[in-house]
Amino acid sequence: MKKLLLLALVGTGLAVAAVVGYSSSASAKSGVATPLPSSACGPVFYKGPGKPQLLIASDLPLQGAGRAQNIDMGKAIQYVLDKQYHFRAGKYTVGYQACDDSTAQTAAWDAAKCTSNGRAYAADQAVVGILGTFNSGCAKLIIPLANRAPGGPLGMLSVANTAVELTHTAPWTAPGEPGVYYPTGKRSYVRVAASDDYQGPAAADLLLSKAFKLAQGKKFAPIKNVYILHDNQTFGKGVANGFRLRAEQEGIKVLGFEPWDAKATSYEAIGNRIKQTGADAVYLGGIVCNNGAKLLKDLRAVLGPGPVFVGPDGWTPYSATLAAGSAAQNMYVSYAGLPLEKLGPTGKKFIKAFGQFLHLKKGELPAPYAVYQAQGAEIMLAAIKRSNGTRASVTSQLFKTHVTKGIMGTFHFDKNGDTVPTKAISFDQLRGDKGVPVFAVILKVKA
Repeated sequence: MKKLLLLALVGTGLAVAAVVGYSSSASAKSGVATPLPSSACGPVFYKGPGKPQLLIASDLPLQGAGRAQNIDMGKAIQYVLDKQYHFRAGKYTVGYQACDDSTAQTAAWDAAKCTSNGRAYAADQAVVGILGTFNSGCAKLIIPLANRAPGGPLGMLSVANTAVELTHTAPWTAPGEPGVYYPTGKRSYVRVAASDDYQGPAAADLLLSKAFKLAQGKKFAPIKNVYILHDNQTFGKGVANGFRLRAEQEGIKVLGFEPWDAKATSYEAIGNRIKQTGADAVYLGGIVCNNGAKLLKDLRAVLGPGPVFVGPDGWTPYSATLAAGSAAQNMYVSYAGLPLEKLGPTGKKFIKAFGQFLHLKKGELPAPYAVYQAQGAEIMLAAIKRSNGTRASVTSQLFKTHVTKGIMGTFHFDKNGDTVPTKAISFDQLRGDKGVPVFAVILKVKA
């Protein structure tokens, strides 16, 4: 069983850049990268000598509620490629394209778009690495396509995917997972984010912790029961299952477990069902893009200030969640990594420099996932540097990664593509117009 140790904390459009354009007839064999299609991807970001030999691509939803955060994730990749690597990884010149897996209609990741993007990455043999996705459901569609890519498998690294079944199993994963995502039999995907068999349980432990009692202050009341909602997507239902399992193990009574419809015009009926149970807390497994602001408003209108709201990192960026106004206040939101305030010297140094690059106000921090994305970009470029320039070699080098005192600390990947030895989940509480760090969860595995 995984045991969690809670530690209280003290305290409270891509950048305009030089781009290149060149004939789509160019190929990796000719030594000049062929750009990915403009229907989904932006222009090649490259300011090095000549034209890039290789490409890396990010796959993120650049439309909808999470747009600002995901654009900053792209800026983090630009920063690392330009300022730290100067568009060169070893003997290879490298360009970058930011690709969108969302649509204006969905205002979130779109299954058809993810599939189309995955095919484009596989077809363009100059692409030797994918940085993404943000949403686990999208990753399920792209990973198998990249895994079968010519000259591959094509390596993929995510800083935000948390669905357990992408790398290993849990009591709620489907038969055949994760093997079904790797048709070649070779693993080609790694992630620096802690998975939902950590993130979900961490939220249950949160509700029983001394740190939670301290954060609640005079409002504190012991949490004896909880009602669970999820958006019925890969990530949302998975993290909700992780939360439910741990809550039941810890003696928190689960009063309900049901999905919310992202297309609903009202959630008052759900609110009334929760109210009848007298739930002390409500766990919202899902993403804010799925009509989350409306959900929060309707639930709070029915439930009043009583129940504690808790959700996973699908409720970032906070600007989207805070669109619910007072209904979002005091909600606890987890994210898969250490809080920026707890990063080591390398992380703090990067945050300062990147903050200046983004022209942030004094004391303002970048979005956590933008900082994590910089770590992901460093890992990918280092793997390319150590490789022989082929997809298969880059992927092999990804799995040989050992980060020592990096932006996110010291870690390496296991055979499944998960980080070891330490995984972390952090919680912020939404107060005013921002998220305030409350505590971190350092997860240790106990046999």
